[in-house]
Amino acid sequence: MIFENEVTVEALMDFDNLKKLLEKNNFKIMEVYDVNDIYLLNNSIKKDNDYLNLLKNCVLIRNIIDRDGEHKKITYKYKEYNNKKEIVKQGKVNCSINHVEEAIQLLEALNYKEIIRIYDHLTVFSNGDDELVVQQVNNRHIYIEIEEKGNYTDKEYQNIEEMKEVFKKYNIPIKNDDFFVSKAEREMKEVFDN
Repeated sequence: MIFENEVTVEALMDFDNLKKLLEKNNFKIMEVYDVNDIYLLNNSIKKDNDYLNLLKNCVLIRNIIDRDGEHKKITYKYKEYNNKKEIVKQGKVNCSINHVEEAIQLLEALNYKEIIRIYDHLTVFSNGDDELVVQQVNNRHIYIEIEEKGNYTDKEYQNIEEMKEVFKKYNIPIKNDDFFVSKAEREMKEVFDN
């Protein structure tokens, strides 16, 4: 399993205004792509309101659509949280697949059931110093993610605090000063609580 650090926040502005703010700080669009995730949960796991615990037991079928075509995979994400719901350790394992529908059939045969879908339109911005991935999720939420090592900078953040400082540096307004937003948890709450 590959372990990595990242922070994810919810932006308090729409995409167009966020793009303008980033452009004022010399950010340019480096890449645009889509990630469509299907979350499946084993039927033996009792559904409750502990969404983070449910997510620990999910397997994702992921379809990434970028300028090079489609890349399909089964993904398992591992996350450990402290008592403040901050991520203290995270990693993932990927397995390439050829067909999304066949992967769904396989997991259903293993007693898994689809619980949510996330449609994520991602725009990668970089100004040479920092790299941000702006995510438009299910046409409802705007999230911004910073990973430990970007694809368009040589910078490698040494810790979470360095990543948090990026939002202050560019005066990016974020919701509730929460740097560990779980997109999937939010989507799950919206599906299960309605």
